[in-house]
Amino acid sequence: MLLGHGIDLIEIKRVTSIYKKFRNSFVAKYFKDDVIEIVEPRILANNFAVKEAFSKSIGMGFRNPCYPNNIAISRDTLGKPLITPKNALQKYLKEKYGNFVIHVSLTDTKNHSIASVIIEKS
Repeated sequence: MLLGHGIDLIEIKRVTSIYKKFRNSFVAKYFKDDVIEIVEPRILANNFAVKEAFSKSIGMGFRNPCYPNNIAISRDTLGKPLITPKNALQKYLKEKYGNFVIHVSLTDTKNHSIASVIIEKS
């Protein structure tokens, strides 16, 4: 059973501008628990798009307990993005949905990152 779906589109140039201005504080604020091999604006934009799409898939946006640092992004061995809810968000989702599966699709171009997240009851 489908529980939710969210999509997001982000301009990589916008993330590049923020990253150049705030560097470490930007990464710490939004990507603290993400597993990132090389910190670069394109990867940050991709991860942010996934986080935003996830927040939309549960119908919350970025508000308590669905903050960007409670949504950890990693990649499997083939590069597919994986979402791991953390802290209060993990507890909230368990209470609201019980067992669930998160499906993520991500693509990017030179200018944009696009993510789609589907949450399904397992």
